[in-house]
This record gives sequence, C-alpha cells and structure tokens, in this order.
Amino acid sequence: MINGRLLKQYDMPVALGITHLTTVAFLLNSSETTPTWVASYAYFFAVTCILLCKIFQPTNGFLSGIAVATVMATVTRSINQSSTNLHGPGVDFLLGLMGAAAGVIAALIYSKGNTGRAIGSGFAIGCVGTLSGYLLSMFFACNIVLYCGPTFSWGL
Repeated sequence: MINGRLLKQYDMPVALGITHLTTVAFLLNSSETTPTWVASYAYFFAVTCILLCKIFQPTNGFLSGIAVATVMATVTRSINQSSTNLHGPGVDFLLGLMGAAAGVIAALIYSKGNTGRAIGSGFAIGCVGTLSGYLLSMFFACNIVLYCGPTFSWGL
C-alpha cells in the first residue's frame, strides 16, 4: 500500500511518466484531429508546470494531478476537433493552456493552505485546479472571441 511518504517520493516520477507516455502515444497517433504541435505544447506545458510546482513543495499527488489533467485537456481538444470541421492554427488550445496555468497557480496556493494531508487530496486539487482553469478559459474564449466547435461554444 502506498502511504503519503511513498507518494511524495514517487510523485515526480509518476507525473513525468504519465506526461512522457501520453505524449509519445499522441505523437505516434498524430492525425488531422491531433497534430503533433498539440502533443508538443501539452508536453511542454505539463513539464514546465511540474518542474515549477516542485520548487514550492506541493501536497502529495499534486504533480500527478497536473499530468492527468493535461492529458484530459488534450483528449478533450482532440475530441472537439474531430467532431467539427475547423481549420486554423489552434489558438483555442493555447488560450486553454494559459487558463490551465492560472488554475495550477490557484490550486497550488490553495494546497499550501490546505491542512488535510490525505493521499488523494493533493491529486484532486491538482487535477481539478488545472482542468477548471482550462475549461473556464476555453468557455470564455470560445464564446466571446473564437468559435471552437460544439463542445465549448454555447452560442452566446
């Protein structure tokens, strides 16, 4: 059974392993719906966030939560892109990653004040913070500035 000490010790390798393996999977399966630059940007975003957050000693599982949330954001973008016929440079994904970075910062600040040291709480805080920042950024950008397909545009 993995306790908090082991998770703290192996959080960085697990997070980097998730990031590397999913990037390789996306690069090997690159197509029109998931071009190689999407996997590259997601990879560099995840690695940068993981390394910068490591400096501030986040709670157990926080880094793995960031990695899983980045994978989920990339999969969401791929599904949205495959369900519509959009052509363009993919500014929507870059705006979403900026929102995800803001979500990571907010989650890191919250986790420093969180007194609960359960194993799953750091993972949940990292994952929810990153995904909420990504989704909020996408909803605002795709309803006000851009058309990003049926998943994020509500026709407002």
